[in-house]
Amino acid sequence: MSVAGRTKMSVKTAIMAVAASAPVGEAAASAWAASAETLRRLGATNDERLAAIFGQCAHESGGFLHRFENLNYSAAALRRVFRKYFPAGDYDAFARQPEKIANRVYASRMGNGPPASGDGWRYRGRGYIQLTGKDNYTRFGAAIGVDLVRDPDRAADPAVAWQIAVRYMATRRRAGRTLLAWADLRDDEMVTEGINGGQHGLLDRQIRTARALRALTGEIPVIEWQRLLLGAGFEPGPIDGLMGPKTRAAQAEAAARFGAEGAALLEHLRAVG
Repeated sequence: MSVAGRTKMSVKTAIMAVAASAPVGEAAASAWAASAETLRRLGATNDERLAAIFGQCAHESGGFLHRFENLNYSAAALRRVFRKYFPAGDYDAFARQPEKIANRVYASRMGNGPPASGDGWRYRGRGYIQLTGKDNYTRFGAAIGVDLVRDPDRAADPAVAWQIAVRYMATRRRAGRTLLAWADLRDDEMVTEGINGGQHGLLDRQIRTARALRALTGEIPVIEWQRLLLGAGFEPGPIDGLMGPKTRAAQAEAAARFGAEGAALLEHLRAVG
């Protein structure tokens, strides 16, 4: 069930809300508009999914600014991030040499050849969701009809980057659901798990996703719902601005009692409170 009194906003507004700058946001929004029908067919079909796509991609790419993986690591950073790929401890020999670093850390995995093949650098992270490895370039390129193996830089083109991101979230699964299905449930933790393999940057991802959803829907903040539900005699749990199980249950109970959702339910709650 939606939690909003919806005043429909534009996709561009939502993208701009999580972009690093106006020019970057404009480029990302224009690319989305140019591929909107394709993206819809790939699974970008409702506000919750759009918000998760925009929020997660904005986190991964620094607000759509970084479409090429930054591998310009210092020796100390290599030790911290890629220690297992440097068993001899030869960090200084690779520091600040992105191509050499990529060919070491991405060699002989994800479909890449050995360091001398250059595949690590050729198929380094690109796009809004940082597609990495020859196998992924092959698979996702075939899925969207773009030869990314022959021309890997196409993965960084904003229109192609959006298609890769949506396809990824439509096919990547966690606990029996795709990431877009988890987005339908507004479960940022499971979406993050599927993209990151953990919960790195969860708070920023949640904030960006919420910002995008608000721009798409004009929805009432969760904390206002909680206050109205409490004032009307329901039990939404702590008044903390978080849409947890208790708030969802209270909202569902209110919807059933008043036979209303969205803006109509808000009006009932305000009248009772």
